[in-house]
Amino acid sequence: MRKRPLLEVLFGLSMFAVYLGSQFLSVLIWQRLLSDAAFATLMRGYGFAVLLAPSLLLMLAGFWAWRRWFSPQPTIIGHFTARDVVRGIALVLLIQGLIAVVSVWMNMAPEAFMTSLYDGKSALQSVIMVICVLIWAPIIEELAFRHFLIARLDDQSRGWRMAGLVGFSALCFAGLHMVQYHHLLTFVALFCWGLVLGYYRWRTRGLLLPMLLHALISSIGLVGALS
Repeated sequence: MRKRPLLEVLFGLSMFAVYLGSQFLSVLIWQRLLSDAAFATLMRGYGFAVLLAPSLLLMLAGFWAWRRWFSPQPTIIGHFTARDVVRGIALVLLIQGLIAVVSVWMNMAPEAFMTSLYDGKSALQSVIMVICVLIWAPIIEELAFRHFLIARLDDQSRGWRMAGLVGFSALCFAGLHMVQYHHLLTFVALFCWGLVLGYYRWRTRGLLLPMLLHALISSIGLVGALS
């Protein structure tokens, strides 16, 4: 298949902009359709679904278009071994352990966003939130941050260009999530996790392992928010 590097980069950046804009527009549309009280109730109970449903459809459509117009890479599954899985899980847990030790040492208060994650939600709403966080979000964000944002990653061999793309993706991943978080330590954790996810996206030439590791990271947060 003929390479079109500039078009690939432009399409990838356009899809990343679509990812950002879709969540803003979804909120704006519902805000216009509902009264203030009804909108607040909707967001409190089903906020994750409201934000992520349009993004999920658009990212999957963009990925289909990418593979049709540009390249068969990346695949969903990619190529990885049991050793990659074990090492990826170990790195995720190591980062979490180090962050937990530092937060206890510094006597840091939990992030307000996490402590209120389940507040005001019914059992059904909590289940929907968990599905969104563990399944939808990893699919959306791995496509957005580890594919579309750095669309030429698969063309890079080991070296500074690969490291630069992975680092840039991790920086954006951490920075954009700080809209809902506040501690510098949280930013550090997100950046380090972003490096792990980006590395395995490059190493496996696929999205499945980064998505699974992303889900593991999210599950740590969900369990921690219960305590």
